[in-house]
Amino acid sequence: MSRGVAVTVSAVARTEPAAAFAAIAPIDLTRIFTGMGPLPAVVGTRGQTGRWDHVGATRTVELSDGSEAREMITAHDAPAHFAYRLGGFTGPLRLVVEGADGAWWFSAGARGGTDVRWRYVFVPRAGRRWLVRAAVAPLWRGYARRVLARAIAEAERAS
Repeated sequence: MSRGVAVTVSAVARTEPAAAFAAIAPIDLTRIFTGMGPLPAVVGTRGQTGRWDHVGATRTVELSDGSEAREMITAHDAPAHFAYRLGGFTGPLRLVVEGADGAWWFSAGARGGTDVRWRYVFVPRAGRRWLVRAAVAPLWRGYARRVLARAIAEAERAS
């Protein structure tokens, strides 16, 4: 995906990789995506096809601005990695991106705990790459740091 614009954040969870993965992969998105500035919160999901633990599972993510996006798991390798694709955005983001690919990795930390890394790659619409790099990616980076911190807090509470 050479034309994608990637944002990567990472942090350490004070729990084992399997526990971090088990808590974060199927996490309730409303607990961690609470919105920031122009980036809407997740207010729910619907139409999920079974458990959120296998390639091909899909759901619709509902956002606080009334928009939505379709999400599908594209990789699921417990307890080390999972990935997903978002598309079909109906809000303002649809004017800028075709979709996005998210991926999470969990590995044993050098000093214990779990190194958690999350990469989100926006796929810009034709002629919009500059806008994604200049505006969307910097906003997302700040939001992603907050989301990751909330996800790790949930994982640590669960273990």
